Amino acid sequence: MSELWDVYTIDRKLTGKKCLRGKQGELAEDEFHLWVMVWIKNPKTGKYLISRRSADKDTDPLKWETVAGHTIAGDTSLDAALREVYEEVGIRLKAEDAKLLATKVTTSYDGQRYNWIRDSFYFETTGDADLNKATTREVIETKWLSFDEIREMYERGECCLNMGDLYGFELNPVPSDRYRGIIGQIVKGKIDRPKGSPHPRHKEMIYPINYGYVSGVTGGDGAEQDVYLFGEEKAVEDYCGKVIAVYHRYDDNETKWIVVACDENGNVRSNIEIPDRNTIYARIAFQEQFFSGVLVGI
Repeated sequence: MSELWDVYTIDRKLTGKKCLRGKQGELAEDEFHLWVMVWIKNPKTGKYLISRRSADKDTDPLKWETVAGHTIAGDTSLDAALREVYEEVGIRLKAEDAKLLATKVTTSYDGQRYNWIRDSFYFETTGDADLNKATTREVIETKWLSFDEIREMYERGECCLNMGDLYGFELNPVPSDRYRGIIGQIVKGKIDRPKGSPHPRHKEMIYPINYGYVSGVTGGDGAEQDVYLFGEEKAVEDYCGKVIAVYHRYDDNETKWIVVACDENGNVRSNIEIPDRNTIYARIAFQEQFFSGVLVGI
């Protein structure tokens, strides 16, 4: 029987529709499918598990990768991660040990429209892969390698393209208290790229949300700290807002503060709905799809 996938909106709401595996190119522009990557580390050796795809794979046969796969209908992304690990490499992991490394919402990849949402999970285990227990024959061998060894393989062309995220992932989750001193701050600043305006260099990119900076605070690139402003549905020039989360980019020296408009005392207007994680990922995907990162603090 052909595999069915659930179809989601960009903010990960189920549409009620299903997509047949291999037919994701038929999704409408506002429809998305969900898949996962799973990084597994042995905490005693500090090495990561990678696996070699079988020769009969339609794409990237005999290439090396981390465990990855699509969610099937009814799955959460964590369900898919646990299932794919056992199916491919014969390791049973526990849901409570999962840590979300990154989430990426993408509307295009290599110049083509793909419309996918990807969660990357991180697990630690001292258990070893056992292909005799694996329930599929997608993998023909496995290795435990250091981060640098995997990166060298990627640079030699021995790994799948999605392993290029190695350049961004620190392969350790961002601690939940990493930005504790920032979350909850009341900040003021300017909106230099208002909603509806084009990117200064990439004119095809139109900002669907007000984007600006915090006055007097320097970001990782040496310029003012960037913010995505929620709660103002019209283009604005100035703002006062409360920081509710930080988008941590793995492959860039900048972070992006997620700010909700409020008054100087931190009071948010009653008609403003505080965005949840999936809403934030959806609204910032127009720009963050070109990076790998994770929301911290929400």
